[in-house]
Amino acid sequence: MKYLFLLLLSLPILAKAQQTSPCMNIAQAREFDFWIGEWDANVTGSEKLAGHSKIEIASGGCMILENWTSAGQPFTGKSMNFVDPATGKWKQVWVGSGGLNVTEFLNGEYRDGAMRFEYETLSPAGKKQFVKFHFYNISKNEVRQLHQTSEDGSVWVTTYDFTYKRKA
Repeated sequence: MKYLFLLLLSLPILAKAQQTSPCMNIAQAREFDFWIGEWDANVTGSEKLAGHSKIEIASGGCMILENWTSAGQPFTGKSMNFVDPATGKWKQVWVGSGGLNVTEFLNGEYRDGAMRFEYETLSPAGKKQFVKFHFYNISKNEVRQLHQTSEDGSVWVTTYDFTYKRKA
């Protein structure tokens, strides 16, 4: 009886928590949680440090917020990652400190162990460009971030390729 009473007392608290953080209970909103933590990012296949990143849950669990600092240069940036209610797909909005450095990554889906943003856009020269931006969930302590572009959808050029190692 004592446990039933405690359970009944906790129900309003749980209901209130669900109201203030509704995304914490939505499976799709939790798909990118594997990236949460503090990381050192190296150029994949090397020990060359690219930067540091702190990834955290924000906005009541409805957003994953990245805080990036490049190594060796005074460049920082933030990305907001969330499920776009208009499309039902993940979206990333990146804003960097290097001037007008704003990028939107679209159509994100978590499948086959990776968050995959894949879409068409216009290159800075105004030409059609295909983009793949993938976050591979390698393990609890390792995430690979791979950004590639293509003019024709068959030949891909790697823009950057980082391996994130969780800080101890």
